[in-house]
Amino acid sequence: MKLDMELLTLETRHTFTISRGARKKYRNFIFRLTWEGFTGIGECAPQVYYGEDEASVLEAVRRVEGKLDGDPETLKDRLFAGDLKALLERDNSVRAGLDMALWDIIGRREHKPCHALFSLDPRKTPYTSYTIGFDSPEVVRMKLTEAQPYRILKIKMGLPGDLEILDEIRKQTDKTIRVDANEGWNLATALRLAEELERKGIEFIEQPISHFRKEELKALKRSSGIPIILDESIVHPGDVDDCRDQGHGINIKLMKCGGITPAREMIGRAKRHGLKVMLGCMIETSVGITAAAHLSPDADYADLDGNLLLSRDPFIGVRVDDGKLVLPGGSGLGVTPRE
Repeated sequence: MKLDMELLTLETRHTFTISRGARKKYRNFIFRLTWEGFTGIGECAPQVYYGEDEASVLEAVRRVEGKLDGDPETLKDRLFAGDLKALLERDNSVRAGLDMALWDIIGRREHKPCHALFSLDPRKTPYTSYTIGFDSPEVVRMKLTEAQPYRILKIKMGLPGDLEILDEIRKQTDKTIRVDANEGWNLATALRLAEELERKGIEFIEQPISHFRKEELKALKRSSGIPIILDESIVHPGDVDDCRDQGHGINIKLMKCGGITPAREMIGRAKRHGLKVMLGCMIETSVGITAAAHLSPDADYADLDGNLLLSRDPFIGVRVDDGKLVLPGGSGLGVTPRE
């Protein structure tokens, strides 16, 4: 199987600020795998927080590019239970890109969109949230104008002044609001703010406390009247079992867990534990976002807006119609380059 790789420099319309820092430019990789006349596409968005960067991706590809032999099903098995898993143990975004491309090939070979391969109904996609990063009141008002086509807002918190920004947003809109603190609070702050956010009608809080503070997360889940969704706590499928009593739901991101294949396993585990499922993303093009969107009919929530935040998305895939995800109808992922 032949692997081609392209490095993209992506830029968001606004500086994207969360509790861990601020960025405007991102370096993602596009993978193209070719097998028996079929070419599948995938995306790799490395995150320093999870131990990956541009250099680690290049090194990981160097380790495996001469070993990508076999049919797509065999390669997927090797990525998650064989020699390729061992070679890419710490390179989940690389595995995600390869796994997407393999599913794309399988769908093209079978002449089916990926959601059909998973027996999912494309009419049951959820509404996606639109993220508003922490910013000045003037820029937040501008972002609210840009967010008019979307029914659900996700507000980044975890920095000084965040509650004032939220109050200003609430004055201007009655849309559904979700809050993401990106581990920015301690237990005392989370308990206090959970009560206040519940009174303000916030739908849920995402990862308010560091994933290292497991007992504090358990205490918060027991006390909170507002659902807690785990993000940084949930990386691998086994984390779903280990963290089931630390939150009311989980946020699955393909770049964290290693692709569509482990994400499907995580959805199944979450449902067995009675946990809600949200599909999230990094800053990605429509390649990565569409790959996750094909799983969205099986999820309770979606936060698949990484492509919507870009100044220019070089691909066309999943659409958003009145806030609702609309899956492409082509074979595989159904992603095409933007002219």
